[in-house]
Amino acid sequence: MNWMKSVLISVLLLWNGSLLATDYFPPPFTALYKLYINSIPVGKGSRSLTKVNPNKWVFETVGETTGLAALIQAIRIEERSVFTRINGKIRPLEYTYRQTGRKPRHNQVSFNWSKNIAQDVYQGETKMVSLKENVLDRLLYQLVLMQELQQGKRQLQYQVINKGNMSTYTPTLLGKETIKTGIGELETLKYERLSANKKRRTTLWCASPLQYLPVRVEHVEKENEVFSLVLESVQGLP
Repeated sequence: MNWMKSVLISVLLLWNGSLLATDYFPPPFTALYKLYINSIPVGKGSRSLTKVNPNKWVFETVGETTGLAALIQAIRIEERSVFTRINGKIRPLEYTYRQTGRKPRHNQVSFNWSKNIAQDVYQGETKMVSLKENVLDRLLYQLVLMQELQQGKRQLQYQVINKGNMSTYTPTLLGKETIKTGIGELETLKYERLSANKKRRTTLWCASPLQYLPVRVEHVEKENEVFSLVLESVQGLP
């Protein structure tokens, strides 16, 4: 009986160890989207996660008008986060935002973790922001959101450096919704995040079959202007 007890304990230890070792971080992927303004197709977008080396990753999104829409109003928005991972947690190193065309904007945040300070340059104005653990940038929180939903979390909150200030992002779960995409219908969790002044709204539909990749992203700044990206194809995610 003692040998059976020893085998059982060993099996349980291996089982528990495998659970603890589970890494919910998504693999490198590339997702392509169609861009809409007020439900009218006007361009394209992409979202990608790339492993540069064992200690450095890049998370990047691009959205731009194409075709006739680009002739009428050329807009291109690029967001890029360079980060590392420490004990399974994401730590930002550098964030860049560029918007060209209508209302050109530029924002760059450099994270100095040895001094626990971030330098945030927005539209030529520089601010220094004190850092604390688990702080993210304006793009990277969406990758952490994927990771945490995969872990089973549903109540979400993030500390984010936003234009020289520390902001609290609290995406609210609105329920489940089936979304039509370029790869078929997908079951999603729908999250909404309001800006501090409640004038801007970002909604994410995160698909469980794709490790909670946002397969639809909608941003509203004005009631009569709704920007949305809908997934067309994806590589690298099961």
